[in-house]
Amino acid sequence: MHLTMRFVAATLALSIIPIVVYPASVAPVPSLSSLIRIHTPTLALTHVTLFDGSEGPAKYEQTVLIDHGRIAAVGPTGSVAIPPGATLFDESGKTLLPGLIGMHEHLFYISPGGGAGHLLLGTEQAESAPRLYLAAGITTARTTGTIEPATDLALKRAIDQGTQAGPDLDVTGPYLDGRPNAILQNQSLTGPQDARETVAYWSKRGATSFKAYTYITPEELKAAIDEAHAHGAKLTAHLCSVGFTEAIEMGIDNLEHGLPEDKEFDRRKEPGVRPPADAQAAHSITMLDVHGPELQGLIHTMVLHHVALTSTLAIYENFEPDEPSLDAFRERSQC
Repeated sequence: MHLTMRFVAATLALSIIPIVVYPASVAPVPSLSSLIRIHTPTLALTHVTLFDGSEGPAKYEQTVLIDHGRIAAVGPTGSVAIPPGATLFDESGKTLLPGLIGMHEHLFYISPGGGAGHLLLGTEQAESAPRLYLAAGITTARTTGTIEPATDLALKRAIDQGTQAGPDLDVTGPYLDGRPNAILQNQSLTGPQDARETVAYWSKRGATSFKAYTYITPEELKAAIDEAHAHGAKLTAHLCSVGFTEAIEMGIDNLEHGLPEDKEFDRRKEPGVRPPADAQAAHSITMLDVHGPELQGLIHTMVLHHVALTSTLAIYENFEPDEPSLDAFRERSQC
């Protein structure tokens, strides 16, 4: 759904409720009506605590007036003129903040393989994933890799047209991987020309970004970056076979995950080859001095070339020994 106004109201218990208001020009289909809390064209959310995204402190006892999907006025409750016919919602005890932007999201789950040598299988969640993102307060999301690019693009069109519920999507094309690859649906590129043709094909069909994956070769990566830029698209990567510094010098726009995936500091690293993901690889990272010349050089190179990093800290947090496992969360939720 194309939303002009996007705010998220969070209760004090930290549950998050998206407040979704359609502009008058984009009316939701009847099947989505049950998902929408507010249907009135003009409304005022009163007595809220407001974070307005300006980096300032919270503002208390605020009113936000919304008129046909647009924010018409914001100010202290009692000072905002409420037009006749507007519906008032007393949101005391709740906090209003701009919708969250998800920078590394997927519309599928991975089903584990049956052991060594077994490929992983991605299962698309086209119906539930977009709604869960909205429920978590995410109103814009970059898919950052897909196993079903045609499905993701069709879903984006449906959301934009108001026939499906979900955040605004920046659809990333299919994973650009080399050989071997671990996910069954991933395409294994056959060379630089294949990389160029793949990026061109999906760019013409609506993909606005691309993601290189762990076994892509330097030549394929460079070809994919150049082709993406030729189509006005961005390219990010979960890299192992190519080091971060090398990718930055090729012109990459973004990097995913961080140092655990950057193998350039592993002394066993050979050009274009992913070294083993073992204890020695982990040791090569933990022994780095954050203030030392190696890491500071990498940071300087990223800043110089305006390359961003999506850190995905929440993913790695669950690998820490003192963090509760997913099974523990499941057991707690059943109590």
